[in-house]
Amino acid sequence: MTEIRFGLAISLLACLPATLPAHAAEPNAVGIVMKVTGETDPAMPLREEIAANTAIRLGPGTELTFLHYPPRCELVTVAGGTLKLTRTDFITDGEVKAQQNRPCPRVYELSGTGASWVARDLLRLSVDPELVFAGSRGSEVVGAAIYEQGEADRPIYRLDLAEQRAIRPNAAPPLVPNRRYVLKLTTSDEAEPVDYDFVAVEAGAAEPLVVLHVD
Repeated sequence: MTEIRFGLAISLLACLPATLPAHAAEPNAVGIVMKVTGETDPAMPLREEIAANTAIRLGPGTELTFLHYPPRCELVTVAGGTLKLTRTDFITDGEVKAQQNRPCPRVYELSGTGASWVARDLLRLSVDPELVFAGSRGSEVVGAAIYEQGEADRPIYRLDLAEQRAIRPNAAPPLVPNRRYVLKLTTSDEAEPVDYDFVAVEAGAAEPLVVLHVD
């Protein structure tokens, strides 16, 4: 299909073994900003994707935490200096304050028109998903809820949404493994949500963090 409902192009990053190929949500994106304090040049706001070979200058006292996309798959915090990411590595003359491996993400692409959406693969999300909204319209996502399939009038729960990150409410139980659900996303300029199906998988079988790329 050549049209995209609401002008949204959405890619989801979920678990994939490091030995399998995957691509970032944008062709040149090699990471995403997970936390930033202080000034950077160019500006790197929260949830901004980082293009390959972009020289990012961190001001005095500035710390930037990024999630490196496959095949690197690390969560790294750098303080001060200049930072540059490639697909397989990062270079900095600043201080690396934290560095830890994360499961590699897999990319799902959705497309469709009207109320019909088609995914190339059935989405597999953790029973306790953590959603991060990236892309030029990631900040326009104002609602996210999970429903049982066939029960569109009553959500199981609405995710707690803040700073383009959505998580399960503390009082809500995890989803049931191997059961199919519907995720509904609402943007600030559209009254009707975008729907797509997924299957919940056991904790440990899928990385809880999922990055949804919205343009």
